[in-house]
Amino acid sequence: MRETLSRPTAASPRTKPVKVLLVYPNTRGVALANLGFQRVYALLNRMEGVVCDLFSLPEDWTPEAGRLPADQMRSWDTGGLPDEFDMIAFSISFEPDYLHTAAILNYFNIPLERSRRDASYPLIFAGGSAVFINPEPLADLMDGFFIGEAEELAEKFFDLYLKTGDPENFLRRAAAIEGIYIPEFYHPQHRQGRQVALRAESFVPERVKRHWVESESRLCTHSELHNGGSAFNNMALMEITRGCIWACRFCTAGFIYRPPRLPDLEKTYDSLAATLRRQGREPQTIGLVGPSVTDHPQLPALARRLVDEGKTLSFSSLRMETLTDELVDLMIRGGQRTLTVAVDAPSERMRAVVNKAATDRFIVEKCRFLRQKGIANLKIYSIIGLPGETEEDIDAFIALVGEVTRVCVDAGRARGRAGKLTISLNPLIPKPGTPFQWHPMERVEVLKKRFMKLRRALARLPNLKLSFGSPREAYLQTYLSRGDRSLMGFFKTYTANGHDARRALKDCRPRADDFVYRQYRQNDSLPWDVIDHGYRNDFLWQDYQRGLQALHTPVCDTATCKICGVC
Repeated sequence: MRETLSRPTAASPRTKPVKVLLVYPNTRGVALANLGFQRVYALLNRMEGVVCDLFSLPEDWTPEAGRLPADQMRSWDTGGLPDEFDMIAFSISFEPDYLHTAAILNYFNIPLERSRRDASYPLIFAGGSAVFINPEPLADLMDGFFIGEAEELAEKFFDLYLKTGDPENFLRRAAAIEGIYIPEFYHPQHRQGRQVALRAESFVPERVKRHWVESESRLCTHSELHNGGSAFNNMALMEITRGCIWACRFCTAGFIYRPPRLPDLEKTYDSLAATLRRQGREPQTIGLVGPSVTDHPQLPALARRLVDEGKTLSFSSLRMETLTDELVDLMIRGGQRTLTVAVDAPSERMRAVVNKAATDRFIVEKCRFLRQKGIANLKIYSIIGLPGETEEDIDAFIALVGEVTRVCVDAGRARGRAGKLTISLNPLIPKPGTPFQWHPMERVEVLKKRFMKLRRALARLPNLKLSFGSPREAYLQTYLSRGDRSLMGFFKTYTANGHDARRALKDCRPRADDFVYRQYRQNDSLPWDVIDHGYRNDFLWQDYQRGLQALHTPVCDTATCKICGVC
């Protein structure tokens, strides 16, 4: 299988390029819509001695599918089969794709358990935002992880790979690279059935430092592949911000990408345009991607340029606080008729809990402003199941939606167009790496009751559409997000039972409830403590306590603030 594994000595470097199969564990359209996946593909293929090909699941794949036929297991570019590659690297942005990762290894006839694989198999690695939040659920499946951002880290890793002949020696040496986590060198310690520590071997660091790119000049992320097959058809994507200044306590982007950085937007768009010209493509829509794109001071200039070129603008999501007259006018000139804005919490008290300051009155007036400007359709996103949330907070949200609906209807009547208001509600998933990482998920039965209450109260409002995230799906995602290496049993059951995640949850030990509903104490060992994001000791815990008291924490301003310790 793997050419490198003909047992050369450690002193004999490779003479042939290393062949990497970069896998996005979802369908092809979803893969093409992921900027991180495309960025890594471009980075690797620019490296001397590295050849990167791609794989994803077929567009019509569902978890109920049986074995994949051989023609559907071939790579995108060369049609190679998995055993023809030296390394298989998974790009994982979302925890539910852990299930697909296990399924793909099974399809490839690669044992799930690292301990059952010998040198005849490709090395199996994973990277992406989901795994550098918490790699432990997949730790017994993977030979290693990329912890942090790909720029610079990939170069160091593959430079060492090309210089090292023996794979076993390579892993030992790779563990010394900042941002590389080799889990076989870290051993779980248990007490009374719970993992209480990870013991690192003497030659590796006790914690793995997240790699982040210090120089903003290295940030230039945009669509590299555009064949009309993505979930965002006729759209090219570009990164506007990396990280976020706002420090919302539920959001990983405001913490695991610290410090927030601003790419040069003119440079990024010039590079995107050149890439599209080489491919003979000219998508009509440019998607502007980032956790808070309106924070970038260059955004108005970029928006003007795109609109002048006849492009339509699309935004991943927007903060109401930073929507200016000029920017909204540019959006409308660029064909934008629907905006998604986040209120993030059901009441003013809960917005203080998540570190958001918007009042109900501000939200109502901003919605009135957008509708009067000509935005026909508004989508408003909020989270339910936050720490300390009560029925009074749900009642406050019902009143808020009623008032927003009224002003939207009035504004629409004045313009002669009703428009539509969509309210999207999702359960809180308390993510590792955020101040809420110690907090349990709200009980599924409580969430169902609150959603039912909201549905009954709001269903009759005019021009209103309600959307509810599944509490059961949130439970599964929380389990995958907060788990440790004991999840190997869950993945084995899942791949053996026909990909029935619900049944696998019932059979897993320790019980999924022990992860999902556990309230961690300050000094409890957390499975993801092996990752060092650079925070000052107790920073996240102290911010969690501030949240429980509905107190605000300043935004992440790297020029003036040193609270977290990353800078």
